[in-house]
Amino acid sequence: MKAFKNITYLLLSTTLFVGCSKDFLEEDTSGFQAPNNTYTTTNGFETGLTGLYAFARLEFQTWTNDFFTQGATPQEALQVGTDIVAIKGTGTDATLAPFSNYTLNPTSSYVRNYWKFAYGLIGNSNLILSALDNPNIQWKDADQDPKRVRATADFFRAYAYRYLVSLYGDVPWVDKVSELPRTDFTRTPKQEVVQHMIADLKYAAENLPENPGSVEDGKLTKWAAYHYLAEAYLWANKPDSAIIAAQAVINAPYFRLNDQRFGVEKDLAGDYFHDMFIEKNQNRKSGNQETIWAIQLEYNSQGGGDLYTDWSKRAWVPFYAQQTGFVLADSLGGRGLGHIRPYEWWLNGYEVQDVRNSKYNIKRNWYHNDAKSPLYGTKLNITDQIKESGNVFVTTTKFFYGKTADNPAFEGNMKDRVKIRLAETFLLLAEAYLQKNDPGSAATAINVVRARAKATPVSAAQVNVDYLLDERARELLGEEMRRMTLSRFGRNVFLDRVKRLNIQSKGVIKEGNELWPIPQEVIDANSGAEFPQNLGYNN
Repeated sequence: MKAFKNITYLLLSTTLFVGCSKDFLEEDTSGFQAPNNTYTTTNGFETGLTGLYAFARLEFQTWTNDFFTQGATPQEALQVGTDIVAIKGTGTDATLAPFSNYTLNPTSSYVRNYWKFAYGLIGNSNLILSALDNPNIQWKDADQDPKRVRATADFFRAYAYRYLVSLYGDVPWVDKVSELPRTDFTRTPKQEVVQHMIADLKYAAENLPENPGSVEDGKLTKWAAYHYLAEAYLWANKPDSAIIAAQAVINAPYFRLNDQRFGVEKDLAGDYFHDMFIEKNQNRKSGNQETIWAIQLEYNSQGGGDLYTDWSKRAWVPFYAQQTGFVLADSLGGRGLGHIRPYEWWLNGYEVQDVRNSKYNIKRNWYHNDAKSPLYGTKLNITDQIKESGNVFVTTTKFFYGKTADNPAFEGNMKDRVKIRLAETFLLLAEAYLQKNDPGSAATAINVVRARAKATPVSAAQVNVDYLLDERARELLGEEMRRMTLSRFGRNVFLDRVKRLNIQSKGVIKEGNELWPIPQEVIDANSGAEFPQNLGYNN
């Protein structure tokens, strides 16, 4: 990425010590330049914050960074093996398969990589937070600058711990920079970690900028912190607090659900839901009033991405170019590999008039497009064999991207990635009401989202955990990291959903698989204290 290489080179070369250390939890800065050379002025801290944003983007960077070099689609490891998608029968990404067939183990690629990614982000956040103790910092605004810096670092620390508690359960809470290597970490109970996350997010919500129009694209505001604060309160089983946090976002004057055409293709065929997933429509300047936080990944732009950024297209877009009578085309989403396909329960959950069900948002009909083929112009009959091969299947268009002129290899998704949008905040609000056994209020929150989609309102009698998870799939397929969502709902819900809805995983998943194993090298390196493995991964 340009920002990774140009803007933050100094920071990344001197402070990414967690990712470079032998122990993923070790925070030894002795081999690097001291942070007091950088963190002495407002400008120095701005460099550090830019580094945090760059580090957070690494989750969507493939092949060319130290964390996710072992596969093309790391975030799809958080989709497979849940209730939402199948992997193709043959030729799928070998790094994804163990997470679907549950042969993953403590040395599996993404088991190790997400741990490194999260603690790397935590380590760099802690470095900035520790540097704030220096009384001699030259601030431009001595009142606001230190609060904003701390709020940003607190946000990213909590953001990283979202991954850790979702994927691994009890994990060490680390909030200090250690000058010496440590081998005596212990696993902090998840609920204790969640309380620390709440404290971080509360400070971030109180001290990040308020007006999203006053910050650069991709920069945080307090509303992103309030959204994740609502989620953290759900982890903590505090629904009343979650309701307050979610409503703070919903009642803010800056956001609304997009229900009118907007953006670069507003005068072309399409609809307002599809507009949210068209390149250059993710940020507010496009007219998108629903985005609360978008990670900047746009192809070949300052602070954006490159050919190796966000290969979600390879996962969600079928490998149609391998099917007789098809050639690569922008209109068909570019170069997909069909690594994962949505289960049909998702597709069958829509009503006909639901905007999310339109031809612009779900690609159902595939017509042969090779002008040299005798099949040209005819509709493909998608047999089970074709579907399971990954060649052609019904799928979401959220990750369609071509742009042959810019990217002949059709490699990445190449557009900014919305991490938080208002529709999910409403669904978190519904979850909070369900948690306090108020299905009527949950239905009211869900119906705001369904009204935007022109779907029939749901009644209180229909709303339960399963209905809410189904609605999240209808609204957020591919956007939410499904494993993290199911993890928040608990072991029983996780196992039940997979056993009922995932044909490939239902016969192999077992108790304990709702979590990933602790990476083996973490346990091996932690010789100074017991560091037990998660249930089911000891053999």
